[in-house]
Amino acid sequence: MPNSLPPYVAGNDSVSSAEPNASQRILVLGASGFIGQHVCAALQSRGVEHLKVTRTPRPGFDAAVDLACAPLSELNEILRSFAPTAVINCSGAVRGSTADLMRGNVVGTHSLLLGLSSSAPRARLVQLGSSAEYGSSEGETPMNEETPTQPNSPYGYTKLAASELVLHARDQGLDAIVLRMFNISGPQSPTSTMLGSLIEQLRNAPDSPTITLDSLAGWRDYLDVRDVAAAACTAALLDEVPPVANIGRGEAVQTGDWVRQLIDLSGTGAQLEERQGTANTHKASAGAVAWQCADIGLAEKRLGWTPTIPLSVSLRDTWLAATS
Repeated sequence: MPNSLPPYVAGNDSVSSAEPNASQRILVLGASGFIGQHVCAALQSRGVEHLKVTRTPRPGFDAAVDLACAPLSELNEILRSFAPTAVINCSGAVRGSTADLMRGNVVGTHSLLLGLSSSAPRARLVQLGSSAEYGSSEGETPMNEETPTQPNSPYGYTKLAASELVLHARDQGLDAIVLRMFNISGPQSPTSTMLGSLIEQLRNAPDSPTITLDSLAGWRDYLDVRDVAAAACTAALLDEVPPVANIGRGEAVQTGDWVRQLIDLSGTGAQLEERQGTANTHKASAGAVAWQCADIGLAEKRLGWTPTIPLSVSLRDTWLAATS
């Protein structure tokens, strides 16, 4: 189990209608990752028994299995020995070649579904999807769960393929939900994200630096990772869940606005410069997706979940966590 929580985690749990009980046992895949660590912290704060599983063996975690490469017997052994009531899948790939993304997101999910079918058929699967599955928005209309999925990047395609596998398994009787997460901020943001990369640049820059970024023009829906963790825990503990739910703040913010907020928080006096001719990122560049925002009405109604952490607080906590 995780040890005591960092100070920026305490007191940020969302109000949830999902009440844990002694019979619930949650298996967390990708437990050492950005989202996985916060999911484990949220489960600990709720007093929910959970098993922390990583891709490779690591100190402080309970088990390891590489879903994309390991024999299915390894996953089956973990599932049978722990007998989870739910599995929260925080594993997957966010960058790399198309083949890397396919293995991490599609092959891994397929293996997980096979393991659940044979070794934990009654467990609920909480699959963490992505807003990249939707791709571009037509105009400035918030995306709901009925919005057509039209990804425009290898990451988006592989996340959508994984979600479709889960939804097909649900049609065959698996208890499962896909949480389509929008842009995630918060403590321990990795450098694969724009926020994490910017913080690393600000920490390592000389006095009054010039920070070069890919784009400042896009509008995105930003959600703190602790709210994501609360949504995942809620989805694992509720009696019934919908097939898909959007997890966001329901508010579009221009990239340049939050970047300037962070620079002000940093006190570095950095100047901004926009890189010219940048190729698309692993998800979707501002040139490919100009505006994106979640309609979170279904999550509020069916999961009893709403975001609680403003973007300004998320940015502050992310900076403090990186510099403390």
